[in-house]
Amino acid sequence: MRRRRLSFATAVAVLAGLTAAAGPGVGASYASSGDSAGTPLPLAHFSHMVVDGLHGHVFISGGAGSDSLVVTDLDGANPTTISGEPGATGLALSADGATLYAALPDSDAISAISTDGLAETARYATGDGTRPDSLAVAGGALWFGYGASGAGGIGSVGADGGVKLGQDSGSWAGSPMLAGTPTASDELAGVVGDGAGADAVTYKIVDGALTRQAAKALNVADPTDLAVTADGVDLALTSGAGQSAGRFRVSDLETNGGFGFNLGARAVAVAPDSTLATSSFSNYERGYTTLPSDGGGQYSGADFDDEIAVHGVRWAPDGTRLYAVTADASGGAPALHVDTHPAVARLSYRVEGTTAAPGESLSLTFVPWTSADPENVNGGVLPGTLRITRYDDAHPDGVPVTPTLHPSNVVNFIAWYTLDDTVPLTGALSYRVEYSGSTHYTASDQTFPVTIQRYAPTLKLTAPTTSARAKALTVTGSLGWPHAHVLTGAVHVVKTDAAHPSGYSLGTVPVAADGTFALHDTPQIGGADSYAFRYDGGTSYLPASATAKVDVSRAAPAVTVATNAASYHSGSTVKVTAHLGTTYNSRTVAIYATPVGKARTLVRSGKVDSHGNLSGSYKISRNTVFSASFGGDYRYAPRTASRTAVLAPTVKTELQWPLGTTRIGSTTYHVFRKSEVNMGYDFKVSPTPTSGCGTVYIEHYYSHAWHKVTSTSCVPVYSDHWYGYGRALKLFATNGQYRIRGHYAPPTKGAVMGSVWTGWTYLVVKSG
Repeated sequence: MRRRRLSFATAVAVLAGLTAAAGPGVGASYASSGDSAGTPLPLAHFSHMVVDGLHGHVFISGGAGSDSLVVTDLDGANPTTISGEPGATGLALSADGATLYAALPDSDAISAISTDGLAETARYATGDGTRPDSLAVAGGALWFGYGASGAGGIGSVGADGGVKLGQDSGSWAGSPMLAGTPTASDELAGVVGDGAGADAVTYKIVDGALTRQAAKALNVADPTDLAVTADGVDLALTSGAGQSAGRFRVSDLETNGGFGFNLGARAVAVAPDSTLATSSFSNYERGYTTLPSDGGGQYSGADFDDEIAVHGVRWAPDGTRLYAVTADASGGAPALHVDTHPAVARLSYRVEGTTAAPGESLSLTFVPWTSADPENVNGGVLPGTLRITRYDDAHPDGVPVTPTLHPSNVVNFIAWYTLDDTVPLTGALSYRVEYSGSTHYTASDQTFPVTIQRYAPTLKLTAPTTSARAKALTVTGSLGWPHAHVLTGAVHVVKTDAAHPSGYSLGTVPVAADGTFALHDTPQIGGADSYAFRYDGGTSYLPASATAKVDVSRAAPAVTVATNAASYHSGSTVKVTAHLGTTYNSRTVAIYATPVGKARTLVRSGKVDSHGNLSGSYKISRNTVFSASFGGDYRYAPRTASRTAVLAPTVKTELQWPLGTTRIGSTTYHVFRKSEVNMGYDFKVSPTPTSGCGTVYIEHYYSHAWHKVTSTSCVPVYSDHWYGYGRALKLFATNGQYRIRGHYAPPTKGAVMGSVWTGWTYLVVKSG
């Protein structure tokens, strides 16, 4: 829950973006009471400023060249002057607030002025060439830094008006800048620039004398302003070189971390509660920032047209106002600015976890967002009170709820709150977060609506996978919620079957308190029946849907298909006849032809005749499967029958190199002589086969019968679709009677035609 450290302007923008519905406390203005130019002062330049809360005055000096002090009221208005104070620089109020002291370096004196009568009452000479400059009241005395470059010191003015120089036993490189705590104490600190660094000394005043606590050269270039925290523990020192942590322990002048934010380069002041004000480095010193001495971040700030002057921020003694003086780039045209709410950080809450469903448990986290973290005291709990109120339909005027506080034990972490609650089943829900505000934090009044996201409950169905037609069946279901729920809405049922492909309503089914329901139906239409259940969500939930499918039985019809022959030559017309047996309300069949390797095509579709037949014709060019399909009806299931018609190829034979023919009995023989060496036999298959193989068989006639001589293995046909065979004539018996024939066998898969035998060709082989 750590707050991000931002510039004041950025922090305001962030907080504004996080505010849900802010009340008037968040919208109030805490900026500077004047415009960014401020109220012009009747001075050529600015030197120092001190605030007299008791008498309601702000005193301002103008430094070298001035002759008067300027006095305004606490609103920075009604200016007047105290004349006769030439070149006044450092200012300080007595512990009782009755006297204003003004350093007059050009006169080597310190004047005492009545804060009641606004007139000089005394002037204390400090000695020739002392040039007193910086003043501080501590330990019941007035202390002043004096001297010039290379030689300085600390002097005092006692209650009796006696002036003492050289009150510090050490030496100074110039006139030291002095500071005490914002309320009366015995602490005093002095700093003087020394080249690239600064020499610092802290003192404890004992019996009116300075006692050194620590002395050290600090790595702070061009020191510009000095303050001591209200508890006297730390020194705040600004550097003209730029922003810095600027925090040193009074006890040993060691660095002590940093304040809530870095110090600017021109000015620093500490309020009685240790709240700091410093020139705002984030806007090129054109403004100021207030911040806690511990904790983190910053309370508030303001931006001006001109730069903050050196020593240009001071608190009212009660810390309720802050005064700032700006000057132009040359140090002239000083103007006074008054902030009546100088250290009040804007605060708002953001809430995590504001989305849930009706009836769900809700875990909210309330996180404060501000530009300044409190000191890690009391677990980082912001001062003030927090009240959270729940609003719903049952509590339209709100009911207080008690969150759980989560203190932080980590530095710069703010405590936060959590709340466990339950979303109502119906209606809206919101939480109002009211923070009372405190000294340093604005009041906050915000309302956070809870986003109630409706969700869909689970819808489960149980149904038989199959059922007999005209028999009762039951589909049961249940709605499921992950937590408490309200009974709202209805379950609607739509049935789809062969007679109603777009579905028809079966109405609604009652839902029991436990979310269960049942549908009873007696299907008259067979086939795939579906029951679509839809819960409409009612007023609190999203719809939910589920579908149950039941296969309702149907009788098997008689379907056959026949062709007018078993095989056909290419180009022949096949007559295909489909026959459909008994059905209920459909007498339509479709006849399809699926040639091998080709897509299925419709031959004919229509109603069968009174005999249950439907015929069609198809011209065949390859083996073809004919099928007859019945699509089913309300009581009979779809069915398909098929039959294959075979394409019968034709074959052509040629006998190579016979010398002539002769007749033996009634058979014509081709005559060969052994001197011819070889005989040849070829056959060709039509139509052109894409694959397949051929075989040749030879038989010899003797002993009054034909006997097998040889046969070839099945060899693929040639690319020209012929199959050729040759045999040496010497292998034939002289005057032997032979016959030869071929056979084409289609491939075992993807055959486009059937097998075929050639006829026998007869031959006789003679000698010579």
